[in-house]
Amino acid sequence: MGGRPPSLAQEALMFTGSLFPYQHEAVDRILSDRRILVAYSMGTGKTVLTLAALEELAGRGDMRRCVIMVPSSLKWQWAQAVAEFTDVPTRVVTLRGMDLTVPREEVCTVITGTPAQRRRQWQQAQHADYVVMSYGAVLHDWKELCALPADALVLDEATAIKNFSAQTSKRVKKLLPPIRIALTGTPVENRPEEVFSIMEWVNARVLGRWDLFDKSYIVRNHFGGVQTYKNLGLLNRNLNRSMIRKSRLDPEVAKHLPAVMETTRHVQLDATTRAVYKAILADVQAAMDELAEAGGSDFDLAAYYAGAKTGGTHPAQGKLMACLQAARMLLDHPQLLMDSAVAFHEGSGGSRYAADFVASRYDLPDMHHSPKLNALDELVGLMLAEPGAKAAIFTDYRKMLPYLSGRLEAHGELVLFHGQLSAEEKAGALARFKTDPDVRLFISTNAGGYGLDLPQAQYLVNYDLPYSNGVLAQRNTRHVRASSTFERVHVTSLVVEDTIEERVQATLRLRQTLADAIVDGLGAGDPLDMATQSLAEHIENVD
Repeated sequence: MGGRPPSLAQEALMFTGSLFPYQHEAVDRILSDRRILVAYSMGTGKTVLTLAALEELAGRGDMRRCVIMVPSSLKWQWAQAVAEFTDVPTRVVTLRGMDLTVPREEVCTVITGTPAQRRRQWQQAQHADYVVMSYGAVLHDWKELCALPADALVLDEATAIKNFSAQTSKRVKKLLPPIRIALTGTPVENRPEEVFSIMEWVNARVLGRWDLFDKSYIVRNHFGGVQTYKNLGLLNRNLNRSMIRKSRLDPEVAKHLPAVMETTRHVQLDATTRAVYKAILADVQAAMDELAEAGGSDFDLAAYYAGAKTGGTHPAQGKLMACLQAARMLLDHPQLLMDSAVAFHEGSGGSRYAADFVASRYDLPDMHHSPKLNALDELVGLMLAEPGAKAAIFTDYRKMLPYLSGRLEAHGELVLFHGQLSAEEKAGALARFKTDPDVRLFISTNAGGYGLDLPQAQYLVNYDLPYSNGVLAQRNTRHVRASSTFERVHVTSLVVEDTIEERVQATLRLRQTLADAIVDGLGAGDPLDMATQSLAEHIENVD
């Protein structure tokens, strides 16, 4: 990716939006540093300030083409932003029945669709000022990407390269144009290794070699697992050399955003479901005992779910994960457990453990009875009793979506959003929720948790909690936008009492403390012990 002759359209481009005062500092840092991590909180307008900086760079003659790499769900959102905040010639595209105003293709090319369509788009991209593509295209269109000269690369939701070993991360880190801008409100989702990986691409000199970073900031036990993080204040100061950060809690930012009211709604299990839950926990304990005998008792559950290597391949580790997954499914909806068993028998996925467990039980609860879904139904009824109110609901499980929509459709029209939708289907669903007053519910998996703007929603519900703090932080701020018209928005998390969901919530809070120390320098003076209640302690304390 390098320089090229001037674009045919470049002379016409100009930033036409307006910035909040707190955004100007980021624009200035982008212009001066050229390689920077913009870690503004979600909802603070990273897209618009980035376009302001890019247009200024183009106006100075320092940038002729920019590639913008985003999660698939955000491709058309970025195209709309280019149309809205620059004076480009525009066109209207119809996606899933919704009309979207985007730039003409010769100015801003969106790489999407079939291989044949993408080949044509890559040819068109040779003449465009902006090229918007997904991270997936790094793998399936690598040759075309490498052949496209560009002066700037923007990584939106840059945690896409947080894992060292991922092929996407490795390839992105080979793309080193002179202007490199990483955007994410959560550069530390679960551990400092993630921001190290991002900074390797932004400016590798800032945090130096991995082995020295590991020794400087991480204390490990004899298994190699993390015991304590240290020198977090120093890490924060080093990051700030190539990072600019504004939190939504900063006074200069907060006055432009709605206040956020976060609550937990506790759910109680009925006796039958709790008995089944305790039976699954007994299998969890058996798997843990087997791991301990094999010398693998220091298994990091949170690391496993966050995509990090855990260092173990013992069969009991797989059983432990299957048991915990079954417990989570039971708590969400017993039918998920049955669905997993059926899928296994049909050879279409599912879990062997779920199949064996279901076959061994005679006391399974009514598959149509879910205490948590009952609680959600009641909660949504209260939320949508307010005329015009809209709500977003998130779950870890795509197969939970039909049960959520089946129960909640009585409250009004809704849209479903998940990773198996095409980029065009995602854009259409998002546009319907935003523009149709009759569509009052946005029900999504974590595919909708990154980057989407949902300022029309006053309420957001976590039907279940992810194991990643970054995923939760992203979810919880989809409606906390500078464009929101609400003075106050709400986040409610459903947590089943006396279950692993309470332990997950406690772990997430600890990991948020870690992120606050590294990214914001809050409480970074002392080492941070990452100890939480162990699974064994939880099992022992379950009534």
